[in-house]
Amino acid sequence: MSKESAKVILWEENQKDFLKKFYDLQFIPRVGEEVYLKKEKWKVTKVEHDVEINEINVYMELIKKAKQDKSSNS
Repeated sequence: MSKESAKVILWEENQKDFLKKFYDLQFIPRVGEEVYLKKEKWKVTKVEHDVEINEINVYMELIKKAKQDKSSNS
């Protein structure tokens, strides 16, 4: 019995371009979970599953860093 894996696409919230595509993810992040991607922390805001084409769209927003950048001294 073979199960075809869904294509998972990670999107930046309110952006037209995707961040990353996966074809063999072991798990799907849930809304509210934090994901570490491209050396930054993201929070999942929305998950949509398109059953017809076996695709999962995960929308995320960048978590703003609490620390101030040392380069932004006024």
